[in-house]
Amino acid sequence: MARIVATAENFAFGPAGKLVTVAERLSQQGHQLTFVGYGTAFQLARRSSFWEDVVERDTDGENFSRYCEGSLRDYDLLLSCVDRSSAIEGKRLDVPVVWLDPLSWWWDELPDWVSDLDLRITQRSIGSEPAGYASQQRSNHVVVGPIVESIPRLETAPSTTDLLVNFGGGEAAGWYELGKDSNYPLVVVEALHSHVDMTRFSSVTIAGGERFVSECRRRWPDGPYSFECLGHQEFLERLSSSCAFLTVPGLEAPLEAWSADIPTLFLPPSNSSQYVQLDEYRRLGIAAASIHLRDHLPGMDLMRLPLRDRTARFLEQLSRFEGDSDLRQSWGKQLQALLNDTTIWPQLVRDGHAFIDMLGRTGLHDCVAAIEALLRRKGA
Repeated sequence: MARIVATAENFAFGPAGKLVTVAERLSQQGHQLTFVGYGTAFQLARRSSFWEDVVERDTDGENFSRYCEGSLRDYDLLLSCVDRSSAIEGKRLDVPVVWLDPLSWWWDELPDWVSDLDLRITQRSIGSEPAGYASQQRSNHVVVGPIVESIPRLETAPSTTDLLVNFGGGEAAGWYELGKDSNYPLVVVEALHSHVDMTRFSSVTIAGGERFVSECRRRWPDGPYSFECLGHQEFLERLSSSCAFLTVPGLEAPLEAWSADIPTLFLPPSNSSQYVQLDEYRRLGIAAASIHLRDHLPGMDLMRLPLRDRTARFLEQLSRFEGDSDLRQSWGKQLQALLNDTTIWPQLVRDGHAFIDMLGRTGLHDCVAAIEALLRRKGA
């Protein structure tokens, strides 16, 4: 069996969650996997037990190239979920590289070398690839459906009245940091306490990154909610047993919820990609229960801007959203109405189910099969 080193871009929990999903299935196939990364990617990865080793290392740090010189050639394959630095090092050191890309629709550009890697796996989800990204389909490029772990779908709705609230990783090094560029999740939790009656739920678990969870436990030590940073499998278990899922409009967690037929309701976006994703979810008819910044503030067309400018423009508006107490009360009432209107929940399930069926339900299987085929070609 192969030895595989796995990396993920340190951007909230999205890339790391996608990586863990694929890596765990590869581990079940008998391969040995080591994770290398830092920040929120490291936070999430280290909560899975299947790794042979978990190494905390800044893939964008000045010493990362030296680390790769001494260790990367010990592996048969490098699996990178949109972590550019590690993919560059793998290519330089002649280690086969798989580029796992759940965000092809988001990039304003990708370097030419990505097309020359040993294998590119693009997840089909929303939007479309930017001009030139897939102008030529190559044999090393595979497009698959949602790469999600199968969660057993219940014949009927869960008998519990447990609610899972998800904020994802909540920050991304070099893009936005909690307490510096944004206080979004803390502002939302404060609004839940002040403006939303959650007593109809038997329990409310609020999941997020380590720094967010630690701060919430400090601020609300005796509150009615449980604050947890969940590993991927534990997150899926909580999700499958919840009566509903209230989440920021990220990409990976909603795909998992829709695949499991869990009623999914959307909080306002916490970063620029979530803003665009919620626009798309609404356009596709899969976010009937959602709150958007554009419901209360002027709408933005972020995809017309360069990547860095999207974040700056979004954070400017988010700052207004966070600082307006009247606005918080307004969308708090909006959220209360969404949570109270359970008659729409069956439709949310049907809409999500149809969306996943349209994209295809074999994404994880097809992704792993493509990686296995590459390993066989390389003699690993």
